[in-house]
Amino acid sequence: MAPKESDRTGGRTTPAAAAAAAATCNKQRQSQRNNHEKADKEEEEEKKDTAKAGKKAGDEDKKDGDDAKKEPAPQCIGVALGDGREIRVREDGAVVSMLGFIPTFAHLLNPDIRTKHGVPRGLPALSERRPLLKILIGLNGTADDLAITGADWYRLPNASRAFDESDPMTGGVKLGEIGMGPGSGEADDDANEDSLASAVETTETGEGSENTARRGKHSKKTSGRRNKFDTGVSWIKVSFPSAKDPSWEDRYGNISTCVVTVEADDDFVTNFDSKPAIFSNHKIGADVAQRLMQRVLKDVLQTYPQLEGKVAFSKLLGPVRAGLSHNPERYAAKGIRPETLYPGLYVGGSDLTVGDSLSGSIVGGWLAANAVMKYNFVDYIFLEKHIVSDLALF
Repeated sequence: MAPKESDRTGGRTTPAAAAAAAATCNKQRQSQRNNHEKADKEEEEEKKDTAKAGKKAGDEDKKDGDDAKKEPAPQCIGVALGDGREIRVREDGAVVSMLGFIPTFAHLLNPDIRTKHGVPRGLPALSERRPLLKILIGLNGTADDLAITGADWYRLPNASRAFDESDPMTGGVKLGEIGMGPGSGEADDDANEDSLASAVETTETGEGSENTARRGKHSKKTSGRRNKFDTGVSWIKVSFPSAKDPSWEDRYGNISTCVVTVEADDDFVTNFDSKPAIFSNHKIGADVAQRLMQRVLKDVLQTYPQLEGKVAFSKLLGPVRAGLSHNPERYAAKGIRPETLYPGLYVGGSDLTVGDSLSGSIVGGWLAANAVMKYNFVDYIFLEKHIVSDLALF
């Protein structure tokens, strides 16, 4: 049996053993030092998190205080006319704008008030529908002579017009984009034309319930494509107002009327990438209007060939604003309702309903009148109480 190391040295520790013991002690000290540093770092991070939480709470308290101090939107007391006159309502009266949301808040509302108190919630995310042009046409002949009726005729382009491609080898179909083929309204000669112009730019403030509008920087047009009226393709509405009136022939004799509505192309308006997206009208020459009228009349005569040689008069009117574009955002915006954030100011018209028809405007006016009377859906549905029921009492 081999003697122990301590027996050989008479109970003394060898250099190797001393080195091993020193290494063990160093490891323990390093481990303790690392633990202390880790604890210090965690404590420092905890202090930072606490400071951030305190700062955030302070900012929220300050924001709540600022909101509490914010002045309420002013009362709408009347309308200022273009000639300087003012029409005022009584103290508890109401002003109903049937012009739509964009003309009311982007064009008629005082810019300083709009910037300070905002616009209806969700309006900056919406866009204006392309303005419309109306061509008034006088026709020689009665409704029976011309074989026209009181029904309106629409063409909705590209609703199901997809420019697909078929592979002659496999028979497979490559799906194309809707409305992007020939005759889609593009003009190749000026497709790359671009311009800069000023527009109204809006920004959102607060918690999203209010939005302010400002006069902003120059904005580029939203698209480099040119929108042109294409015969046989573009959106069009043809109506014969005289054929809707049973007494027309007795009063006016051997003459009929036609109103053709088309969307204004880029020769007449410019679309700006603002918030909300709006259109600006151009000053155009008589030659531009005449060329468009010729294309539109050609389109009408292709649809109603019996009117060939019967046109006695034609005149172009517009562009006229057509309200909000009917996209998903428009129906999701919470602020598109008769009541506004300005006491005494209400909005009616087709912006509250579907379509730009007369019936849509009537329903929009009905909604606005009920809002003035403080009726809501509970009154409509369960109590059957609304302005029509009120009028029936008299």
